[in-house]
Amino acid sequence: MKVPEWFTKNLFETALKNFFQNPNIIVTDLSTQDAIPAGENYTSDLFRTTIQYQCGKSGKTETMSVIMKCANEEGGVKEDLAKELNLFEKEIEMFGRTFPAMYEVLGEYYTLSSKCLYTCLTRHKIIVLEDLTTLGFNVLPRHVGFDLEHCFLVVEKMAQMHAASVIMYENDPSKVKLYSEGLYGNNPLTREWVATGYKALIDACSRWPGFEKYGYKLYALGEEALERGFDAQKRKLGGFNVLNHGDLWVNNMMFSYHSNGKLKDMRFIDFQMNIFTSPAIDLHYFIATSTKIQVKLDHIEIILDHYYAQLLANLAKMQYSLERVPSREQFKKDYNYRAFYGLMGAATVLAFVKAAEGRADASFENMIKDESKEGFRYHAYNNERYRKHMEHLLPYYDSFGILD
Repeated sequence: MKVPEWFTKNLFETALKNFFQNPNIIVTDLSTQDAIPAGENYTSDLFRTTIQYQCGKSGKTETMSVIMKCANEEGGVKEDLAKELNLFEKEIEMFGRTFPAMYEVLGEYYTLSSKCLYTCLTRHKIIVLEDLTTLGFNVLPRHVGFDLEHCFLVVEKMAQMHAASVIMYENDPSKVKLYSEGLYGNNPLTREWVATGYKALIDACSRWPGFEKYGYKLYALGEEALERGFDAQKRKLGGFNVLNHGDLWVNNMMFSYHSNGKLKDMRFIDFQMNIFTSPAIDLHYFIATSTKIQVKLDHIEIILDHYYAQLLANLAKMQYSLERVPSREQFKKDYNYRAFYGLMGAATVLAFVKAAEGRADASFENMIKDESKEGFRYHAYNNERYRKHMEHLLPYYDSFGILD
């Protein structure tokens, strides 16, 4: 990606002065490069900028690395999606109002995200974030997916975030006003993308021996498949609702490790798809898009049990009445009821996750519009990695009766 011309010393001085609350900061040098390769992010442009700066009279030069998250300004599906779903407005709200409110509940010990240095919506949409790689955090290879140990840590952090949002919402319901729609907002662009995903999956099933019946079932549902997926994410009147991350695929979680290689900590990143609804949404999406095949085969119920226990433990610490939390049976019933959301994630996002690295044509635009056998869509739905996951997930979702 081309570095924007408006990445000026003045912009970064403003960001650092805001973050450090120091009006005397002077930026002396900048160096910017792409933060991630092509095909690893689909809704914004990401750059890593190394800033050299001085703080006032001492003249000592300091260095800091930041992640610059910018709205795409070149037109096309990427820019349209960001506008349609208010992606930058939501993430700026998360860092500006929502996280501070949740950390008030959780305390400083709990860290769910990177620190935000600066945000702006005028002229250019910008979010300047702490570079977590400088603290030892890294993204795992998306092709591989998470083992059970990583899954446990993810759902522990998920339960912290969900529990804090329950208290936050009760204290001030306006804090979730912007989070009524997530990734699958019911708009023409998203509907076209989801319909394309189902069509490509139906087509792929016709080439997988023994899986043709799932293609037939999806084809028979027609438009109803879209409606069931969109309906599965809706809040139920009187239901138990939390602030879901809304986009928990592999690249939106970063992990750190002890010197002996043992898992130490994790952070969520990318808060553009948050949605206030049932916690089953994050669970279905995470299981569909981010877990190893062996986890999908053997450990889904264990993960759900671990999440539920962690949710109760966190709410109990916050002195929330557990009588108001769904029983394990009610929780599982709600998870089952929303199974079509998991299928929708598998039929759309999982194809991006399992696609080959480094494809220059990896984009929403090509996923929707390019129907050629050489194109990104055909590759994403017909590579062996995607097929292996779907060969387990299709029977799993069918077991809920959602395809009938």
